[in-house]
Amino acid sequence: MQTDEYLTNSELADRLKVKPKTIKNKMASGIFKKGVHYFSPKGLRPRFKWSAVVAWMEAGEERDQHESGGAIPMARGYFLKVPLSRSEEELNGRKANELQG
Repeated sequence: MQTDEYLTNSELADRLKVKPKTIKNKMASGIFKKGVHYFSPKGLRPRFKWSAVVAWMEAGEERDQHESGGAIPMARGYFLKVPLSRSEEELNGRKANELQG
């Protein structure tokens, strides 16, 4: 197996056994983050840091659940907060009152 640390879109797609368009979609949706998973040196197309991609793959579902905190994942990589139920709002209000008084 190759040990190249920085890969082109096509090289990364080959290693992950996906199409290059899948990699572009992950960039556009914010799953692959500039400065973390890929870099765009002046005069070159994006280069992906293999170790960061491996860390992302290994974190997998655990990372998604931790980051979302129960929120709904959206297509562009952000999470939509789930509204609290009335009983949860009341409980949070009581806790806030206890802390203040």
